[in-house]
Amino acid sequence: MERIPLGKLKLIYELGREKSITRAANKLNLSQSALSKAISALEEQMQTKIFDRIPGGMRLTPDGERLFIYARKVIEEHSAYERRFFDREDELLGDLKIVTTSYLGSQWLTSCLEGYILKNPQVHIKILIKSEDIHPSEADVAICTFIPHQPHLIQKPLFTAYTRLYASPRYLEKHGTPETSEDLNAHRLITYKGNHYTVYGSTNWLLNVGNKPGTSPRESFFEIESLHGLLNCALQGYGIIEFPDYSIVKKLGLVEVLPKLIGPEIKIYYTYPQSRATSKKIQSLYEYLRKKEK
Repeated sequence: MERIPLGKLKLIYELGREKSITRAANKLNLSQSALSKAISALEEQMQTKIFDRIPGGMRLTPDGERLFIYARKVIEEHSAYERRFFDREDELLGDLKIVTTSYLGSQWLTSCLEGYILKNPQVHIKILIKSEDIHPSEADVAICTFIPHQPHLIQKPLFTAYTRLYASPRYLEKHGTPETSEDLNAHRLITYKGNHYTVYGSTNWLLNVGNKPGTSPRESFFEIESLHGLLNCALQGYGIIEFPDYSIVKKLGLVEVLPKLIGPEIKIYYTYPQSRATSKKIQSLYEYLRKKEK
């Protein structure tokens, strides 16, 4: 019977996550050719195709999906075991690594951690920023939208935000304030390009809200693949944006447009492996963050 070397599971895991030879090779500290040859050799050994080579990347085959699920289980359980082994779960000390999105990590999380740090000076927070494809195995805790089909994870609701419309006072003074959703047709609309609001991608609700069925979406005046950039565009007076109603948005001086309009909800979860359920650090940070405003 053929055996799968444990080291090869790591290759399947990283390439299955990254869907790119270049990115996976960088994470594995291998050359692209070495990784490609290793995968080809494993496919020959297993007598099955694990990946399909497609334009722009790699895609798991049905057999590859089954191997990837197994590889993920083995590697993530091993990672959690290492943390338990080297970390004292019943004490508030040592590193606590958090993986989250760019905006949540650099704006929301950093702005509300002061009290926790003062209370727990022996806990060393480390924040890993990811633009998309957050993987809980990369940290002790993930703060992000719900990750489906992950029964080995505990995913606790942290807060719910709602999509709303914002613009700068300067823009509204110059272009007027919309009074109905139909008025948005005459305004400059700034949109986000990328995966943020849901696991399925950005909704671009702003381009469709109030439109009659069968009507084409409004045209975006300016599109940017950065939430920080989206806020900066609004602050510079370029136009109207949609954004989660995080408390920090109004603190920046932006004005809510059409406040009676409420867009899609964004549920944020505090996620960690079931194997870390007794970690005092993980539980204490969750209880602290639950009391903070979004």
